[in-house]
Amino acid sequence: MSLSLPRTIQFGRLARTLPPRLSQQPAVPLACRYSTQGTAASAPAEPTQRTWEAAHAKNPAFAVERELPLPRSRKREVGIFIAVAAVTWGLGTVIAFNYQRMTSTPVTAALFTARHNEEVCSELGRQLNFTSSFPWISGDISHLKGFVDIEFDVVGDKDIVGRLVLSSRRTGKQNGEWHTIEFYVRTPDGRKLNCNI
Repeated sequence: MSLSLPRTIQFGRLARTLPPRLSQQPAVPLACRYSTQGTAASAPAEPTQRTWEAAHAKNPAFAVERELPLPRSRKREVGIFIAVAAVTWGLGTVIAFNYQRMTSTPVTAALFTARHNEEVCSELGRQLNFTSSFPWISGDISHLKGFVDIEFDVVGDKDIVGRLVLSSRRTGKQNGEWHTIEFYVRTPDGRKLNCNI
């Protein structure tokens, strides 16, 4: 009858005495002892390839299957833009031509002459000038064709508004003489105050 003696296993400086039953058990590898149950220590699994179908199957909210909306027609916006641009351009052109007539030589000369006319001053008052800082000058002025036909409102210090009318023609070519056809200030009651020199 042989007695089983305790078996001593040394790990470095530490010594441990195993009980008789454990000493008789065969040695089990450490990797197998701490391996996860139900999984075999085999080759690593192949990496799975993420595809659109797999992502959509796992997360249905990831992609929404619907028809794309039709592109909105911009004909209305383009039409509105063209209309506004045309109106702005037309208004700017009219204002530019009116300013050109207002600062022209015939207008300034006619206003200066009417301002120093005694009959006009006695009726409308002194300091004859435009009715506003940017008056509307009716008619047309063409030095190239040789004619002046203008009308605009004037007012003096008596606050009576009159209508200055000037019509002149040029005889001959560009170096010809200008002849005044009519030049007067019309009062509110319809009288014409002659301004010819």
